[in-house]
Amino acid sequence: MIVSFIETVGFGHYFAFLPILVRDLGVAGPQAATTVGLLSTTALLVGLPLVPFWGAWADRYSRKVIVVRSAVVEGVLFLLLSQVTEIWQVFILIPLAGLNLGNTGVMLAEITDRTPRRRLGFAMSLVGTAGPLGIALGPALGGAIADTNGVQLLFLIDAVLTGFATIVLIALYHERKDRPRTSLTVLQLVRRSLAAVIRTPVARAVFLASFLLLLGQRTVFPFLALWVEQINGPVLLATTVGVVAGAYGIAASIGSPLAGRLGDRVGYLPVFGGAVVIAAVSFVVVAFVTNIAAFAGAYAVYGICFATASSMLFVLLATRLPADVRSPILNLALAPLYLSGILGSLLSTQVLIWTDGDLRPLWLIGAVFSALCLLPLRAMRGAARAAVP
Repeated sequence: MIVSFIETVGFGHYFAFLPILVRDLGVAGPQAATTVGLLSTTALLVGLPLVPFWGAWADRYSRKVIVVRSAVVEGVLFLLLSQVTEIWQVFILIPLAGLNLGNTGVMLAEITDRTPRRRLGFAMSLVGTAGPLGIALGPALGGAIADTNGVQLLFLIDAVLTGFATIVLIALYHERKDRPRTSLTVLQLVRRSLAAVIRTPVARAVFLASFLLLLGQRTVFPFLALWVEQINGPVLLATTVGVVAGAYGIAASIGSPLAGRLGDRVGYLPVFGGAVVIAAVSFVVVAFVTNIAAFAGAYAVYGICFATASSMLFVLLATRLPADVRSPILNLALAPLYLSGILGSLLSTQVLIWTDGDLRPLWLIGAVFSALCLLPLRAMRGAARAAVP
């Protein structure tokens, strides 16, 4: 949770303030929005092909090494971003973010193996708060620094924090010595993971629901700063973005664990469905707000619902998967995030070209995608009881 929190603080700065960095490097007007979209796509395109391999290497050799690798890559990326002076340099560095991918699925597999089953919903939700909490505190505390000293100072601070996280992992995270190591080759493990997702009904349903939920988020998430500027103006932009992101993250970090406890008692699917409905409505509200306070409130509600729905999907995987395919599937649990990030960024960039930089339609598109993730819900009910063929 500590390492995930630090990681999210850094990437919270990256996503919240990337548009400002792009502007600082001389890209203005509608080109700033399309540049942000292309940058968001580039990292995922580079990292996506490696995602199945990180899980395979973790099962074959060491989960700890894979997670530490991710922290080291993050530290190098933030350090170099703090020194760039031209936008072309950012395009060269951004693929490093793709090499960071693949750690969360490994973490989920480790948590599932080492948490009592009766507490798994709460444990997953608790660890899941690290992301919203990092998104809350990172931009909230970093906004004033960015307005006063520039975004790149934040990336330098992130590099230092990530170095600390790397030390924490090396010193305090110990793999179980008795954890079984597979004798399969890496390529065999990759094929097994992909085949397990395809052949397991609950995995197919959850991955599709996750993809649609994340596609709704990724359609708008990279453009938060530009939307705040569109409805509130450019004065103290980074500080305002930080406050909005902070409200989102704090709301999500409080609401998600409570939802996890509720899911443990009444069922994960009903909690997931309710969260998805409210999330879609929140995006529709955001599309028509005209002041920053209304936007912050609606966005905070969405934060609770998005974190809740995501946690419920992870718990469904952890609790409903047969033991023999649980680890390989959990290693790929974040694949929908990377796929949705690529498609969402490409789609958003094209919409922004059509609308000459108007961001309002993106929120309505995001609402549609969020609502569509209810479609696999019925299949999930049947798949949750199905065995692997």
